[in-house]
Parts: sequence; C-alpha cells; structure tokens
Amino acid sequence: MHPWWLPDEYGYPTGSEMQSLQFLRRHAAIFCLTASLTAASAWAGSQNENIANFQKVDEHVYRGAQPTDSGFRDLAQLGIKTVVDLRDIGEHSQADEQKVVTDLGMRYVSIPMHGMSTPKDDQVAAVEALFNDTASGPVFVHCKRGADRTGMVIAVYRISHDQWDNKKALSEAKSNGMSFFERAIQHYVMDYRPAVTLAAGGDSALRSTDTRAVR
Repeated sequence: MHPWWLPDEYGYPTGSEMQSLQFLRRHAAIFCLTASLTAASAWAGSQNENIANFQKVDEHVYRGAQPTDSGFRDLAQLGIKTVVDLRDIGEHSQADEQKVVTDLGMRYVSIPMHGMSTPKDDQVAAVEALFNDTASGPVFVHCKRGADRTGMVIAVYRISHDQWDNKKALSEAKSNGMSFFERAIQHYVMDYRPAVTLAAGGDSALRSTDTRAVR
C-alpha cells in the first residue's frame, strides 16, 4: 500500500480516499454476505427459479408447481424425502418423473387428480396421510401450476392439521393462485370435514401409492 501522505499529483489515493476505499470494501463484503443469506432464506421460504409457486408450508410440507430437472435436484439438496405428484394420467409422464426423483434418492408417489372436478376422498386422505407421516417427510407436493390441486390439498392440511377454518384455508389457496373457475375444488375445501374424509380409508390408499397411482 502506498503511503497516505503522497501528494495527489502522483495519482495515488490520499489518506481520506484510502479511508473511503476501506469503508466501501468493508461494506461490500457485508452486502455480499447479506445477499447470500437472503437468497438462502428465500429458497427455504418461498422462492426458487426452478420451481414456480414454490412455498414452504411448514417444516414438514412444501408445495409448488411442476419442477424442472434442476428443481428436483434443488429439492433433494433441501432434504425432501417424498415427492407427491398430483398430475393426472396422460397429463405428463409419471414414469419419467419417477426416474428423476428416485435417481436423486427421493420417494415418488403419484396420486393423479383431474382438474376441474371434485376430488375423491380416498385420494385426499392418501395425501394427508403422507403429510402427517413423519417418516415420509419432508414432503413436496405439486401439480402443474402448484395452485389448484396443490392448493386444495394444502387447504385441507391447514384445516385438519393446523385447525384453520375452511374460509381461511380457501382464502390462502386463492392468494396462491387457485383459479376462480375451479369451483368444484373450492366447494370441496369449504365442505371439507376431517373426520369424514379420513374415514374414507387414507391408510389403505397410502399403501398403494409407493410409485403407483391412487385412482
């Protein structure tokens, strides 16, 4: 470092300029650290460029849209153990997704639900059983957009697990993108009663979901 007392005509920083440079370097390092921590927090919370509509519901449940291959790698790095695919048969290749997921060391469960129609109680019960099974978690659930079918099962989870009232659970689903046109799904959430749905046989449905479909 050149002496601070060298005059300006030599082209070197003066003492005050050196202090300013040190200040900038110090605060630049703090800024970089803050940005890094913020990015990590956002990923763990509710943002990921490889998974649209990604959100952490709680320590055991995550939700989002159809992940890219990079998104699935992100999920594995996050520590997700089970991926629940709600997309319907023929909507995409469950076999391809299963291979990607299992190659990354996660469990793949397909519970195909048809959009724009009333969900089946046994399917919903199977998803809820996975959410409540500590050995299966953390669990990531997705459909295509991560808003309608995914929003419905998360709303049900809010009601049964978090003791939210139906209206509050549906309001959250709408705020996360549930379509106005998904009337059947919305009615299902508003009419949902945990004891009735769980009695539909969630445990038996769950036993058939380990890479196969509950229809």
